[in-house]
Amino acid sequence: MQIPYRLRLQGEVPSHTSVGKLPQSISADKEGYGSVKQQRCSWESRGNPFELFTEAGIAAGRQLFALILIIIQVFGAHSHENLMSCDPDRYGRSSAVFCEYTKAYVRCFPLLALAVSLMVATRMVLNHRVYYQLLKHDLLISFEPLLPSKDRLFRLLLWGFGNSLLHFVLNIYLAHRESFKLVKLGDLASSAEKLMAANVLHDAHKVAVFYLVPAVVFLLFLFTSYDTEAFLLPLSKYFEDDFEASRMALKRVRFMKEPDAAEKINQGLKFQGLDGAPCIIGDAFRELADAAATDAPAAVARTSKHQLRAIFAQQQMESLARTQVTWTFWPARLLLDQRLTDQESLRFRSVWRLFLGVLSAVMLFALFCLSGQMFKDSRDVWHGQYCDLAGIMVELCHLVVVVLLGLWLFRQTVSGIFLQAGCRTQ
Repeated sequence: MQIPYRLRLQGEVPSHTSVGKLPQSISADKEGYGSVKQQRCSWESRGNPFELFTEAGIAAGRQLFALILIIIQVFGAHSHENLMSCDPDRYGRSSAVFCEYTKAYVRCFPLLALAVSLMVATRMVLNHRVYYQLLKHDLLISFEPLLPSKDRLFRLLLWGFGNSLLHFVLNIYLAHRESFKLVKLGDLASSAEKLMAANVLHDAHKVAVFYLVPAVVFLLFLFTSYDTEAFLLPLSKYFEDDFEASRMALKRVRFMKEPDAAEKINQGLKFQGLDGAPCIIGDAFRELADAAATDAPAAVARTSKHQLRAIFAQQQMESLARTQVTWTFWPARLLLDQRLTDQESLRFRSVWRLFLGVLSAVMLFALFCLSGQMFKDSRDVWHGQYCDLAGIMVELCHLVVVVLLGLWLFRQTVSGIFLQAGCRTQ
């Protein structure tokens, strides 16, 4: 293991110390800094690629399972039994247009949800990876809280889910219009019996089983996965292996806030190793700590009122960006940079390529379903069913959003692996 940054900060092991002059507890390391002969803490395994992607896979797998149940029902061979037939001759043109509009949301909601779920899972992997890597180097980062209610993607999902429910409400109402006319608010017991006799409650139960319940379960799982710090290392686990050593290490921990770290990384790190050596992750963290870390959280309290006002004004300008899940992908610029040559970074980038393959497959599946449905609706419009134009517009908007999310995701992550290959020769 590389010499932790905390040792160099405290002067216990100078950064310029040669291998031959290292203390007995430190031996040479082929990557430049040496290795500390001490047992690895058990919590360090949480930052390994296998552990990270397994954790994200479990979190995303629960969401994807609920979405697959919906997709089978709305795109499968029996989808016509679950969705309303938007016949303008039977229901009128305005009702048929509204029916096609809401039916498109029924189909598009689970596909857009697939893309958003992958975005949140990717964020979890990156945030957890950078958190544990920083903690191994005695740096502690405080992530900005990302509320789902303020994220545009989550709001878009809620909008789609609400419009989807309107389709089933319209379907049940038009199918049992005469029964609803007999409902009297003053006599709920009698009205309920009439609705049961007309199979209204049976149809509502059917909708709840195949669409409502899986969608609500997915949204609940997605909501909880936004809190990335809830899945991080508990403080008790940090002291589990060696209480005294962990207590001493915690005294040397330096702190940083996510906006400060993200700003420095977005500005660009030099990724320079010591004495011309190849850059490893410890070098990047040292540069990041020198620019963004503080010795204690109390340093913030000592900031003057004038400085606090300036900081608050700047944070207000950046607050809109930080309420979006896409803002939290800044660790990719650090963790996936091609100039990092240590074994851990190389291993993480290799596993990341496999992860991108899974993301690509799911994204392409969503695009295939959207484009296929648009083709079917366009063919119906060609044959004179102009009410399908409302559904085509909704599907086109979702197609554009999924494409933009995919392009943004791969630009942020793939660029660190492939597009920076020339940095070694610079």
